[in-house]
Amino acid sequence: MTDTDGVRWMLDAFDRKRPADVAAITSAAAALSYRYRIVDRSEIYDGFRLRNASDLLRYAGHNVPLGDRVRLLSVLDENGSLSFSECLQVLRETQPVAALASLILQGIVEVELDDALIGPETMVRRIRA
Repeated sequence: MTDTDGVRWMLDAFDRKRPADVAAITSAAAALSYRYRIVDRSEIYDGFRLRNASDLLRYAGHNVPLGDRVRLLSVLDENGSLSFSECLQVLRETQPVAALASLILQGIVEVELDDALIGPETMVRRIRA
């Protein structure tokens, strides 16, 4: 993750067993210009954000064709924001849910992750660079 100060972090939230070689992980993270931190499970917000993030991460490697990306951004420019289901209707060249999830993960569009599980009525907005 990248915090508000621009510092890049590798966070490790383990379930039962602490990572074996924290020093090696810290060193490897530093070599990639990241800081490493172990996060206690009690620090993790156990609401919608975690479940939504987990759902989105399934699509992290999905490639969105240029046509779909430009089409969606054009429609968002015209309308300001659209519901998730309306966005799905704009995407034609690839799997719509995978494409929209990928664009969210890339920081091209955004949705509210904390209010509820992502659904058809979730509003999608363009992120301006």
